[in-house]
Amino acid sequence: MPENFSDIQKRILELKKEKKALILAHNYQTLDIQEIADFVGDSLQLARKSVDPNRYEIIIFAGVKFMAEMAAILSPTIPVYIPDPKALCPLAAYINAEKVRAKKEEYPGVPVVVYVNTTAEAKSEADMICTSGSAVEVVESLGVDKVLFGPDSNLADYVRTHTDIEIIDLDPDGRCYVHARFKNEMLEELKKKYPDSLAIAHPECPLEVQEAADMVGSTGMMANTVATTDAKVILIATEVGMVQQLQKRHPDKTIIPFWEEAICKQMKKHTIEKILDVLENKPGENLVTVPEKYVPHIRNILEEMSKVKGQGPASPVVV
Repeated sequence: MPENFSDIQKRILELKKEKKALILAHNYQTLDIQEIADFVGDSLQLARKSVDPNRYEIIIFAGVKFMAEMAAILSPTIPVYIPDPKALCPLAAYINAEKVRAKKEEYPGVPVVVYVNTTAEAKSEADMICTSGSAVEVVESLGVDKVLFGPDSNLADYVRTHTDIEIIDLDPDGRCYVHARFKNEMLEELKKKYPDSLAIAHPECPLEVQEAADMVGSTGMMANTVATTDAKVILIATEVGMVQQLQKRHPDKTIIPFWEEAICKQMKKHTIEKILDVLENKPGENLVTVPEKYVPHIRNILEEMSKVKGQGPASPVVV
């Protein structure tokens, strides 16, 4: 156990072992949470890490609620808790099952691909699920000339630039409020200061930012690129929690956010104090459940997605 850990972090590690708990932390969590997690990574990577009923008796998922829902779907025999039950994804709120059904009626026979950043209710109406790293491959795997896609219209733009398939937005206004605020001017200013830098943008960023970046990819791709690139300065356009994580892992490289204020307030609702409270008290309002009627279909399309493109493993955190 690192000596520089706080008393709360040390207590969490003790209870985690005692209660056979698995703690999962998304890349956008604060460093103190990432440090006490068993795995840090993308939402779906983490949900898949929960599938081990013989090792764990409780799962704590430090991410927004749709992420914890996926863990509950993939690990139905293990209770899944979220540190703050009010941590919801504004992007996921753009579509629900009713909106998806209405679009399907408007475009009969056109398959629906929903981004993993959706609620279980919305996923229940989809034909396929995709991640930011697999969106193009998932869309092309369907063998059709058009798809309904959402809720992120910037990710839809990314898919449009990489395929000839017609992409119809489930909601043309659907965007991550953090990534939508990135601008070309941010990159231009940084490139003046760091002309030899490598710029990586998340596909939830506006298309103009994607086109100006050297690379576009998911947080998992960002982590892999930073670990393997020869570039000494890397510019990152995503939530700052990812930047802080990469800075700590790669002290030999300079990792700079496009924008210092790229903060997801929902992700930051979680604290180590709230994680400790779940371990000690298991509050009922923090338990994440998914209606059983949704589970078989969502589990099936998650499996179909995994056949299209395998997801890389979440990064283990040494504690």
